[in-house]
Amino acid sequence: MNIEFHYYLTKYLALEAGFDNNEAEIIAYSSQYVDDNSTQYSIKLPDGSMYENYMTQTKNITRPRKQLMRIYLLFHFMPGNPTSPKTRRRDGKMHLLNTTSSSTHAQEIFYDATKSENLYSLGIASHMLADTISHQNFIGNFDEMNAMEGVWETLSPNIGHADAGYKPDIPNLVWHDPRLIEENATIDNTERVLLAANKLYKNFLMFTASPTNWTNVKANINEILKDKIDERHLSSYKKQMKIRVEKYKALILEHDAAADYNPNMWFEESVNEKIKFLDDKKVKFDPIKDKLSFKDDYKKTNWYRFQEAAKSYQKRAADKMEPIFSQIEIKEW
Repeated sequence: MNIEFHYYLTKYLALEAGFDNNEAEIIAYSSQYVDDNSTQYSIKLPDGSMYENYMTQTKNITRPRKQLMRIYLLFHFMPGNPTSPKTRRRDGKMHLLNTTSSSTHAQEIFYDATKSENLYSLGIASHMLADTISHQNFIGNFDEMNAMEGVWETLSPNIGHADAGYKPDIPNLVWHDPRLIEENATIDNTERVLLAANKLYKNFLMFTASPTNWTNVKANINEILKDKIDERHLSSYKKQMKIRVEKYKALILEHDAAADYNPNMWFEESVNEKIKFLDDKKVKFDPIKDKLSFKDDYKKTNWYRFQEAAKSYQKRAADKMEPIFSQIEIKEW
């Protein structure tokens, strides 16, 4: 999934499920920020000690660190059931780390992460659960089972869905996965979006105890995603996405809620220094060496609370998955 689902659709679902505007913003921002939290900072605390955050995404997949592989596996490609019928491949191979749709592992980790009713944890876990649906049949590690055929594909590292490009994340795309047996090979992403939306909506209702309105919610999503595209028309994706985002914003505004996402806002609100962010989320300073300091009330800021929730999620998820990870080498490259 991309920002279209992780922020805009997730916020709409949270509002429809009965969360108030501020709560829905925390859930949706946390969900999307899992993808944008790709810089590690060293920040001075009021007592003089230093604080380091935990990255939940890395933009540089060539860094030979096993720790970064754990990021992909725990936040974006949660291993599932390698024997699921939907994983059946033409070559007959299976893999313990293969991502499967809303697997038992993913759902157990989701519920464990949200026991405290921490909204930041709920957003993080929601990102993970949705990604198991869009990233199914890919492995969050360097592995030949991720490889696809073609000249361009051979130039991409076989990590996650790098060979498939943006195809798994485009909500209205119908595409072909040549690795799978014929009955599994045609992928309708709209069906996956609706499944992920339904999962999150039902989970959100457990926190609010609101009456379900899924029929109307589903109809609104279907209306936005009704114009499907195939692999021959990928060039129109970004233009269509802008149109769809405006429609999601309109649904959000019906709840009198803000409908814009700024990936730098939470961080800027937590530190004393004025930071100028460049395009592609790069910064003009070295986030480790250059001096940054927290505001006195940093523990109340959204950025700090998100980071603490991410660290807690990472530990719980890693402990849960250790029996699986211990059976296979987490590859470096």
